[in-house]
Amino acid sequence: MTKPHIRDLSAARPRGCGSIHRINLFAPRYTPEQVELFKKLVSAQEGEVFTTSRQVAELFRKRHDNVLAAIEKLECSKEFAKLNFEVCFENSKLQNGKQLKYYNITKDGMVFLVMGFTGKKAAQLKELYILAFNWAIGQLYEKQELQQLLHDFTKREAVSVSNGTFHGQGLARRRIEKRALSLEQAQLEARSQLSLVLTGTDAA
Repeated sequence: MTKPHIRDLSAARPRGCGSIHRINLFAPRYTPEQVELFKKLVSAQEGEVFTTSRQVAELFRKRHDNVLAAIEKLECSKEFAKLNFEVCFENSKLQNGKQLKYYNITKDGMVFLVMGFTGKKAAQLKELYILAFNWAIGQLYEKQELQQLLHDFTKREAVSVSNGTFHGQGLARRRIEKRALSLEQAQLEARSQLSLVLTGTDAA
């Protein structure tokens, strides 16, 4: 499968926010059932969140070939299409390995595409898709923050161990720091496991 376009999520932070952690303080809470549904609607690979034309067709109960046609008839610029709709192919097991076309679609692309889908039910599904994208992006921010925290922790642990090799005050301080660092390590590992369960191993 062709890799989706990769974006730097760090550039997407709202102005005035000094850290990802402050954004997460206001993140909405979702039920396990909602999270499982979100994971079926969107995927995350190499720092990019996307859905596919097949997933759009399934959710809105449309034929996939009609969704493909709708994408290819969108009146958007070539630059927008290139950034938000990536054509991909997969081999069909039911058609002797015939290559079947589909699209990887970013959040912006999804919003542009489904604007033309009308009706009360369609409106509810649009909202659901936006929630799914927002949830997945929030999980990626969380993972980025955890990686930074783990990196900082490793450096502080190394300094503490180094200082603890000396007798006297250095050794006494190491005993105190070791207790606090062990607690912090356990908390970081717990957060890492939760992040892995929520996003899956592809959310790199």
